[in-house]
Amino acid sequence: MLSCKDVTQLCASEDIRRATFAQRIAVRVHLLMCRHCRRYVRELSAIGAATRKAFAKPVAENPKRTAFEERVLAEIRRGDGTDKRD
Repeated sequence: MLSCKDVTQLCASEDIRRATFAQRIAVRVHLLMCRHCRRYVRELSAIGAATRKAFAKPVAENPKRTAFEERVLAEIRRGDGTDKRD
């Protein structure tokens, strides 16, 4: 039987698509028994759907949003990893 770590790793990395038939069955059996992994997979699915929805819209819809997103991306790219609030 697969462990929770194995199941979450397979689902998060989308390796499940390349998994064998037996591995996919093992994941489904695990998900039937483990509510924590079921919740995790559901949350991954919701995050993926929200991301696809967010990036499906044109960025120029809202100029304030665009400016904010550009500031956030600039901070991420700068990426010094420090928290300025401390």
